[in-house]
Amino acid sequence: MTAFAEKPATQLVEGPYKFTLEQFEKMSDEGVFGDARVELLNGEITVKAMQKPPHAQAVRKLNRRFGQLLDNVAYISPQLPMILLSPPPDFVEPDIALLRLPAEEYDNRNVESRDALLVIEVSDTTLIRDQGVKLEAYARNAIPEVWILNLNKNLLEVYREPFDTEYASKHVYKIGEKVALLEFPDLLLEWW
Repeated sequence: MTAFAEKPATQLVEGPYKFTLEQFEKMSDEGVFGDARVELLNGEITVKAMQKPPHAQAVRKLNRRFGQLLDNVAYISPQLPMILLSPPPDFVEPDIALLRLPAEEYDNRNVESRDALLVIEVSDTTLIRDQGVKLEAYARNAIPEVWILNLNKNLLEVYREPFDTEYASKHVYKIGEKVALLEFPDLLLEWW
């Protein structure tokens, strides 16, 4: 029996059930999610939607481009787990994360928010969630820079200066404009 179901129904609180990271991990270990890609954010479990071709191609392009620009400078982590430690602990899978080196640091532990230099979310059907609760979680965990590639409007939203649950700085780039990474200001990326 999983930890969340150990109490009799009469002792459960009315309303949506909030899961802990430990419960989420136990459910995953027990195969509750099968092969589904899931995230835990603010205690709520979300099944990630199947990627449409534009989303998948954007992730491939970004992964390739960052690989060319940042080889031996940052560790590129595409669509892999990250633990956000600030309460409540969350489990997310950003589309791209640029992590601090050395890569061997992650051989025996999960990537955590403190490891991230930049997180990128490619957004189409997930835009409201990415601009809302997910961006708040990234700010709460002091991730210094977050990009949201808004496929619906072909814009790149760049968020910097995390404070509490928001970012003090937001800049929007159009197709063809170049953006410098906060951590690597000499590297300009024409994002599309």
